[in-house]
Amino acid sequence: MKFIAQYSREKFRSFGFDAQIKALAKLLKELEKNIADADTRDLLRNQILDLAPLVHRDLPPRMKHLLEQMPEDPHRLLRALARYHDTALFKDDQLVIRTSDGNTVAARDKVAVAAQITVLADNLRSVFNVGSLFRVCECLGIAELILCGISPDPSHPNMAKTALGTTSRVKWSKQENTLDAISQLKAKGYTIYALETAEPSDSVFEAEFKFPLALVVGNEALGIDPAALRLCDRIVYLPVLGWKNSLNVSVATSVALYQIIFGGKNGDK
Repeated sequence: MKFIAQYSREKFRSFGFDAQIKALAKLLKELEKNIADADTRDLLRNQILDLAPLVHRDLPPRMKHLLEQMPEDPHRLLRALARYHDTALFKDDQLVIRTSDGNTVAARDKVAVAAQITVLADNLRSVFNVGSLFRVCECLGIAELILCGISPDPSHPNMAKTALGTTSRVKWSKQENTLDAISQLKAKGYTIYALETAEPSDSVFEAEFKFPLALVVGNEALGIDPAALRLCDRIVYLPVLGWKNSLNVSVATSVALYQIIFGGKNGDK
C-alpha cells in the first residue's frame, strides 16, 4: 500500500477550520489516486467520513454535497470525485502517433471498414488519453468518438496538446450515461465489443468482428463499468507476454483498431 496521509480524531480536532478543510481535500485527492486499490480506497473513504463531522464549522457546499453521497461502488465514486475535482486531471503515459499530415494512403475497402466503427470512451479521466483517441480516430477515419460521463471533450484547455488539430476532423458527441449510449447503438444494429481484461473474452487477433461495431474502452484505473460491460455483445482483449496485464488505454485502443481494420477476421460488412 502506498503512503497516504492519516489523521487521528484528536489531531484533526486540534486543527483550525482552514486546516481541517485542507486535510479533507488532501484525503479526497488521495482517494481518487488510489481508486483502483480496494483496501486503500476503503481506508480513505472511511477516514474521510469519520473526520468530516468533526469540522468546526459548516463544510464548503461542494465538499458537503460530495461527502453526503460518497458512493461505495468504485465507478460511481470515481465519477463523483472527478466532478468535484473538475479539471485536476492526471497525466498518463501515452502512445505518440507519428503522422504525415494530409498524406492519406489507404485502400478503399479499409476506409469502408473504418467508416463502420464507433469508439465509445467510458469515463476516461485523462484529457491526454482522450486526445490520443482523437488522433487515432482521425488517422484511421473512424466514424465517431463518443465521450461518456467524465471523459473530457474538446472544450478542455489541455486537449490541443495531444489531439494536435484532430478534434475538428473527427465526428464526436458527448453522452452523460454510458449505458444509454450503448443501448442507442444497439438499437441501430451495432455489435458492441468491450476492450477489457475480463472473461469470457477473445484475443483481438482471433476474434471475428461484425459491422457496424462499437468498441468500448474503459477508465484508466477501474476499466469498463460492470453495468456497461454486461450490455456489450463480446469482450476482446490484447494478449501480453510480460508482467503487466494491460496497456495504457489509448495505446490498447490504437492496437485494437488497427487489428480490426487491417488484420481482423471481418464478418458481415
